[in-house]
Amino acid sequence: MKITVLQRPGQYTARDFNVNLENALSVLKGELSASTRLGGFSKKGWARIEVDGQDYEVLLELIARELGRARSDIGEIEMHGVYQGIISSGADGKLEVDIGLETPRPLSATIQLSTLRAQLADGKPLRGEEIVDSYCLFPGAKTSIRITRLEPEAGIVEGWFADPQTEEFSDWVATRLDRVQAFDCYRHELELAIQRAHLERDVISVEPITLTAQSVLCKLGTDAIGLMPQLGSFLKGRELKPFIPRRILARCRQW
Repeated sequence: MKITVLQRPGQYTARDFNVNLENALSVLKGELSASTRLGGFSKKGWARIEVDGQDYEVLLELIARELGRARSDIGEIEMHGVYQGIISSGADGKLEVDIGLETPRPLSATIQLSTLRAQLADGKPLRGEEIVDSYCLFPGAKTSIRITRLEPEAGIVEGWFADPQTEEFSDWVATRLDRVQAFDCYRHELELAIQRAHLERDVISVEPITLTAQSVLCKLGTDAIGLMPQLGSFLKGRELKPFIPRRILARCRQW
């Protein structure tokens, strides 16, 4: 059985990325009676995986849940269906979310500015850039959307953030703890940077977003803005963005 996942190399070489993907698959496989084989990349660059063995269905479910499943054919998409995606653009006041669509032609799902305001800003007339910055909705971030408009012939796919996504935002804000979102960065690179910068006492955990995007949860009293230059000195070329609950509460909405 073949599956396309919402993981791609980005700035890394395919060989280096494949090593990290194989390691992730090995962890997911555990003691299951199943095997995986990398099958190259889709037109959009998403990784393809072949899964075989007695427990292949269980492993497929784990892969889809943990790594994100790409939906390549628009015929697979249903109105009000919930799909995982990776943000590809936040320009022009709207959000473009890549859920993997390539057939009959490449498409992204759009979250309109009016929707961003309604869901994330209590209807306030904030600029799209303000909302994007506040919630770290940058290219490479993982999200989930519910389809609210589907016109395949016109190439229109629109949606809202799905309940699991808004619940995650709510949970993150409720902690009142800052985060540093690191894009184009492997987890082991980030953990090494934390060690080299002697920031272990400022960090609770490093949580994976994708293989090449991570979330650093800061301890109470540690602010993301102050942490970023220290991490950045050991993560040249990586993009670091702050997620600050108090800024969301003051600027956008009460969660």
